[in-house]
Amino acid sequence: MKKLSFQARAKKLTIACGILAATVSMGTSAFAFSDMKGDANEAKINALHSEGIVNGVTSDLFAPKAKVTFAQGVQFIVSGLKLSPTESGKASDYFDKVKDNAWYASAFVAAKQNGLALDKTVDPNGSITRAQFAHLLTQALQSKGDFPVTMMYAMVSDGDKMSNEQMNSLQILVNTRIVSLGTNGAFRPTEAVTRTEAAVWIYDAAKFAKEVITPDEDSAEVPAYEYDSEVKLEKAADGISKATVTVNNLPNPGYGLAIDRIEFGKDNTAVIYFSVTKPDPNSMYPQVISSASAVTYLPEGYTATVQASDSSAAGPASSAINPK
Repeated sequence: MKKLSFQARAKKLTIACGILAATVSMGTSAFAFSDMKGDANEAKINALHSEGIVNGVTSDLFAPKAKVTFAQGVQFIVSGLKLSPTESGKASDYFDKVKDNAWYASAFVAAKQNGLALDKTVDPNGSITRAQFAHLLTQALQSKGDFPVTMMYAMVSDGDKMSNEQMNSLQILVNTRIVSLGTNGAFRPTEAVTRTEAAVWIYDAAKFAKEVITPDEDSAEVPAYEYDSEVKLEKAADGISKATVTVNNLPNPGYGLAIDRIEFGKDNTAVIYFSVTKPDPNSMYPQVISSASAVTYLPEGYTATVQASDSSAAGPASSAINPK
């Protein structure tokens, strides 16, 4: 009878009012490049195209595997991260090979004035490597303002092919989940970055900047960036299990966690919905990637998965099996 009574009370939680964490996402477009159909990155590239950040090589083709030149790469970064010149000046003031009337001249000026490490002798028509592009992209993010970065060090198997500065930039992009390493931790730093790679990094960097670095008044009270959530179940009492929900990758220790509701399904399954609460605006917190936890209870014998109330704000749902 205790078990049935608890289950009845638990079901009432489904009525609870959820506090939704809104997200800011880049717009989508009905336009589609014919050579991107079915590609996993199609939606991101179409969204960038609708924003006027990237264009195709023709009206119909994107050329996803084509190499990116410095001119294209700098234009991508400046447009995607919305960098503006900070003072008057022309391209020839900073660069030997960038003509003042070139279509990319203003992007080079904005990049230089925002602190991007472009050499005076850079060839705008030369290919830009993955390491070079990642380094410039990180500097562009840093020019937008301070943001939290975890202290975890990612092992890069071919990191000896990068400078210390490039490695530091890559670590930031990996820890903020803008860039992923390949098989065995390889990054392929000396290979030319492709148009798809550059576009996807720009999309994810711009999303991160909007949600974490410079959220506007209409964005979420809580950043919606890639919550890494998990649930752990342990016996609390006869017929009752304690469910501890933990969310990682929060910008600072001021963020908290609230259980919004529990939805019970067939075969003794349950979905626990959570929302992240904002910090006290009158307090100061260190900018360190943090975790937050909250506790709820389930009938014994249930398995559980966890999900953000606003599903677009969550990472992959995790699950746990109730202990016997």
